[in-house]
Amino acid sequence: MRMVFDASVLEMPFTGIAKTSLLLYRECLVQRPGLTVTGVHRKAVAGEVPAGVALTRGGRLFSADLWRSHYLPRQVKRQRATVVHFPWSGGVPAGLSDCCVVTTIHDVLPLEMPGGFKTPRDEERYRQDRQRDIDRSHVLFTDSEYSKRQLQCHFALQSEPIVNYFGPTLEGDGKGVPPGDAAALPYLLYLGGYDRRKGILELLEVYLELRRQGKIRCRLLLAGKSHYFSEELRRLITFGKESGHVRELGYVSDRELVALLQGALALVYPSRYEGFGLPPLEAMHVGCPVITTSRTSIPEVCGDAALYIDPGAGAEFGEALMAVENDAALRARLREAGFRQARKFTWDKAATNFLGEIRRFRTRKEEQ
Repeated sequence: MRMVFDASVLEMPFTGIAKTSLLLYRECLVQRPGLTVTGVHRKAVAGEVPAGVALTRGGRLFSADLWRSHYLPRQVKRQRATVVHFPWSGGVPAGLSDCCVVTTIHDVLPLEMPGGFKTPRDEERYRQDRQRDIDRSHVLFTDSEYSKRQLQCHFALQSEPIVNYFGPTLEGDGKGVPPGDAAALPYLLYLGGYDRRKGILELLEVYLELRRQGKIRCRLLLAGKSHYFSEELRRLITFGKESGHVRELGYVSDRELVALLQGALALVYPSRYEGFGLPPLEAMHVGCPVITTSRTSIPEVCGDAALYIDPGAGAEFGEALMAVENDAALRARLREAGFRQARKFTWDKAATNFLGEIRRFRTRKEEQ
């Protein structure tokens, strides 16, 4: 089997989608020694790819739209691909009917979140684009049962989406060194981009009020790309930094992140909307207690291994932060439960599911 994938997602600094896609391909190559996997891309790739995953760069003079609509299909045919995978929530061009078209739509969160679109026209365009991707795909994967239900609710489907859970992306023994003096004092860790849906504003409000009242002593570390989506967020972070209670770490390497998670009192992840929720899985995988919400897909990932809070309930949220700081036995229970829960998510299972669904489609097609 020859698989080509749209490697556009690798052209920017690797985030969860890039990392999980590459780990999926790596495991597929282990399970199917005769498989070839080739990524086609237009710009330079921003990171390393696993051994066995080939890359082909070309079409740099094309616009992004022309590259996708004309150059990529020609490369798929030139590579004589039997399978083409679009790992980044769509962008499927026409003219790929000769091979099995596989698309992973990670979520359709903009349709669920208040204010997900600036205008009704933006929403309509989004719906049309996703429906076109679905119509052009033979096998459709998504990240969770929650995302599957949302796809079924909002779109006309030729077949049922297949849930394919991620495995963890972090590897290492935790012996890395946290950036600077990040681990000098006890700390809570927030991991992720600064996005309103992630609950970072509510976290800062609750945490800083507890510090003001003297009810909590630990610091709050923020890891991830900063984006000050409101003046209130900027004000709170500035105040927290000036008072010495909050520290922004920005992007950290995987080795640093393992050390940060293993040294934290807990990962605090008060997100309201997730198609999967990779940071809590990463935390559980390396032994970090998790405080999060029971919204959208997160309970599928965390099971009974997390301390669940409502980010809009300040008193309850504050009690959870105080509990993980003061109760070592609670942290130990969450840590052990997290290890057990994280073991349910493996790349072996993900690759078996991925390859199995492709094989089933190709068998049905041959029988027709």
